[in-house]
Amino acid sequence: MAASGELFEQEFETWTPAQAKAFFRAGMVDDFLVRNVGGDLWVLTLLVVGRQGRQMQIQLRTARELDTRKVRQFKTLDAAVRAAGEIGFDVGSIGIARVAQRASPHRRAKASNGAPEQRSVLPDVD
Repeated sequence: MAASGELFEQEFETWTPAQAKAFFRAGMVDDFLVRNVGGDLWVLTLLVVGRQGRQMQIQLRTARELDTRKVRQFKTLDAAVRAAGEIGFDVGSIGIARVAQRASPHRRAKASNGAPEQRSVLPDVD
């Protein structure tokens, strides 16, 4: 495994599941995504923030694969998401969480057929 200083200077990097878990626990892995690479094959990509905020994309390889340029291809999306869960990600729900935006008074009145809306909104929480 490359030292952390060398890690972000490489143009292409893959990690084994054990390496991915270790870097996840160290707080270096920010997010993941799963890409369809054709047919029924999927690749798990880890998003890592490196030096000076530069974002890197690291793919997963199998635990026994010594060639760091060979990427693991999952046969199903479920298998790729399950692998992300094994690394440490919460995969109970997947997607972009959209916070409900407060509608303007005009939109609220229009949505309620002209009657002003009477429900309260919770205060913003940090």
